[in-house]
Amino acid sequence: MTNRTKRIIAGAIGLIILYILTMTWFYPYSIFSLHKSYAYKPDPVMVDGYLEDVEEFNDVFGKDLEELESETPIDMTVERTQYILPLFEEEWLVSKNTHKMKEEDLETMLFEVRNARETLLSLVEQGDYSKEQRGYLVLSIESLLSLEESIVDFQNSSFTSRKTLKMQYHNLHVGFMNNFMMYRTFYEVSEGM
Repeated sequence: MTNRTKRIIAGAIGLIILYILTMTWFYPYSIFSLHKSYAYKPDPVMVDGYLEDVEEFNDVFGKDLEELESETPIDMTVERTQYILPLFEEEWLVSKNTHKMKEEDLETMLFEVRNARETLLSLVEQGDYSKEQRGYLVLSIESLLSLEESIVDFQNSSFTSRKTLKMQYHNLHVGFMNNFMMYRTFYEVSEGM
């Protein structure tokens, strides 16, 4: 092999590596990306407000959960809330720190949202709610379904730029916050607060 051939091969390999690194940087979830992760930094003011709302709700819910142990029949809304609440307390939602978001994290989110929706659907079947309470429950279920669709759309967009990913994660964050507020409204109405 001549020196010229070696230089051409080395140049071609260098261009391929540069291309892969560029694609990895600009399109973190593309097929060319090696690590398929994105560092999401949430808005700290938004997180502070959300965390305050979650802690406030936890105080009320904690008291209701303690009372549940002595109640007969069991209040299904309070009983099921303990399984739904962790969805809204995930680390990436309540922390101001940067989080490495991988494709697997989206799959986990989708799984948890589907489980929460199934739990709420079980409340429709088992709970004895007024028309107003049932209306808020249905709105909460529809809101979770919309969040589910957003996550699926997000997963299906593999050639998304960093700028678009930042916007999509922000929108997803806001979607979780809105779902929490919808569920909180249903809970408060059903518990007569």
